[in-house]
Amino acid sequence: MGKQSAPPPPDYAGAAQATAAGNLEAAKYATRANRANQYTPYGDLTWKENGDGTWAQNINLNDTGKQLLDASNRTSLGLAGLQDAATARVADTQSKPFDYGNVQDVSDDAYRIQMERMNPEWDRREASMDAKLANQGITQGSEAYSNAMRDFGQSRNDAYSQARMNAYNMAPTQYQLASALRNQNLNELNALRTGSQVTNPTFNSYAQQSTTAGPDMLGAAKAGYDAQVDGVNAANANSAGMMKGLFGLGTSAMTGGGWGGLFKF
Repeated sequence: MGKQSAPPPPDYAGAAQATAAGNLEAAKYATRANRANQYTPYGDLTWKENGDGTWAQNINLNDTGKQLLDASNRTSLGLAGLQDAATARVADTQSKPFDYGNVQDVSDDAYRIQMERMNPEWDRREASMDAKLANQGITQGSEAYSNAMRDFGQSRNDAYSQARMNAYNMAPTQYQLASALRNQNLNELNALRTGSQVTNPTFNSYAQQSTTAGPDMLGAAKAGYDAQVDGVNAANANSAGMMKGLFGLGTSAMTGGGWGGLFKF
């Protein structure tokens, strides 16, 4: 009973090439399955396989689709011209620092306008008070006259202070107005930049065929070879066990009286 030799190894390189070829063929099949032509009321999208294995996508618009695209292009070109003019206005505006003094000027003008209305009114009130005090026999320089005029002056100062406060309260509104005027050109430019853009007819998406692997020829070759090696190893192990048993039997006979005890003459 001789020892069996290991089987010759398989062609791993050939198996690997066969596996790669199978994967490539599966990828080509998935690509072909995903090249579905689409047809819409505005045109169609078609695929064409080139001789080198690449693909070309073609979008063909019908009359309606072409008219819509041309109209969109004309609008975009018109907006592009407006953007140039708007950009120039923005550059001119932003080149000048914000005029905070204008806010103060408006506040001062508001106070001046109020004074122009209040001064004659308070002058009339003062003249009326003088006449009233004189009619009551209260003369200038007297304590009663001084007290009355002091109260009158405080009331007048309170009115003027309120007018000044009202003018100050106009500053935030004026600041917002000045900021809005300064940013108007910029807002117009942004509106033009985000306006109508060139668009093509939309083609709906569809379920994509996933790429599956080809047959694993390399793995199959290795698995088959491993199975053969395991078979040879098992056979050799079995043969070795039988030989060991025979040697053990011979040894037992020799220790029990030699070969003469087995054979009688």
